[in-house]
Amino acid sequence: MNNSQNPELGSEGAADQVLARFASARLWAAHRAPYLASAVFALTPVVLAPLVDERTGGLVPDPEFRAFPVDTRWHVHLETGTALTTPVPEIGWWLLHHIGHLVRAHAARSPVRAETTVSAAAGAPGDTEARRWNQAADAEINDDLAAEGLPGPDGVISPAVLGLPPHLTAEEYLSRLDVLAEAVGRGGHELAESVDCGSAADGVRRDQELPESGGGPTELERELLERSLAVGIQDRVAARSEVPLGWRRWAEARLQPAVNWRARLAALIRRGHGLTSGRVDFSHRRPSRRAGSCPDIALPAMVQPVPAAVVVIDTSGSVSSVRLRRLLSEVTAILHGVGGTGRRLRVLCCDLTAHPVQEVTRAEDVVLLGGGGTDMRAGIAEATALRPRPDLVIVLTDGQTPWPVRRLAVPLLVCLIGEDGSAPEWAHTVRIPEEEP
Repeated sequence: MNNSQNPELGSEGAADQVLARFASARLWAAHRAPYLASAVFALTPVVLAPLVDERTGGLVPDPEFRAFPVDTRWHVHLETGTALTTPVPEIGWWLLHHIGHLVRAHAARSPVRAETTVSAAAGAPGDTEARRWNQAADAEINDDLAAEGLPGPDGVISPAVLGLPPHLTAEEYLSRLDVLAEAVGRGGHELAESVDCGSAADGVRRDQELPESGGGPTELERELLERSLAVGIQDRVAARSEVPLGWRRWAEARLQPAVNWRARLAALIRRGHGLTSGRVDFSHRRPSRRAGSCPDIALPAMVQPVPAAVVVIDTSGSVSSVRLRRLLSEVTAILHGVGGTGRRLRVLCCDLTAHPVQEVTRAEDVVLLGGGGTDMRAGIAEATALRPRPDLVIVLTDGQTPWPVRRLAVPLLVCLIGEDGSAPEWAHTVRIPEEEP
């Protein structure tokens, strides 16, 4: 067989058919994942010369291009025989798959050296690093496609096929794949089929790619496109439309720069009770020790207000006690720093109902009560009804709960652990990492 790049090998009619199938696949992909539609329509098709059977002269599929590889400049490489024999929905699936590589910056994150030569079909030892990263990046993307009811073509890698947990990053999958490959390799089998997704996956230029001057969106255009995608995804989430977890995480990270969450949490707690710790105001409730030159005049003293905070802990069945102890220890440590060591903190456990209030000085003193369903509204209502009334309510939760529809009379600070939950738009929110940094 001959796979020359000579354009005379492909008829003009075949190229038109390829472009027509690409257009149909793009419409299919935009319909199945509308939150990625603008990115799908930003892809540019490049029709490659066909693979021709030297004996019959007919076009045959080239397995090296079964994934319709994409480069870092958003060009989709369509090998003629492969495109004409692949069902339109399968081509559309690959388009959605490659959007994941492009907007999640897998090429920039790739550990593969730029000078590496990648040939998925050859399977040369030097290609191992590139293939393994491609598989890890595929695993990061494909569980989100499966969540949309779009399982991949036969032979593609996925966390479910590998027996690995879903919703990890490509870097996390890479370390696990190395271990799996070593174990499976002892039996003489491949971990998964070699599928080449192009330089969009690993940053290594392929022979079929156009020269650097071959066009594609500019850096600014890509920036605007990605921000538009992220905003659209968050709008869908706010409207209660389904969006896979991986894409929700990406959109949140894309629009919200990384911050020191402990510093943010401390700032929100201080803001909640209105006055920062330290000598910040004057009060006549305690006379000043400095009489000055007018001993008959009662001067006000500087006071240090102590925050009156109540912590509501989500003790429903969906939240583990390990998570709760971690969150509570973090919050009480900050509260001690704001209000002084040894101060008593009011704590309410809540599942479907609010349990009796506890006053503790250490996280270890909290007795975790509950384990049923989830409704943080009950705990919040009980907290705001306490006397003296708190000037800040802190809720520790995974966010899988109904929330009050109206803003409270006191500030509400929601500490979310995990990635699935949400908080009211009017509340202060901070995400707490599940593992200790």
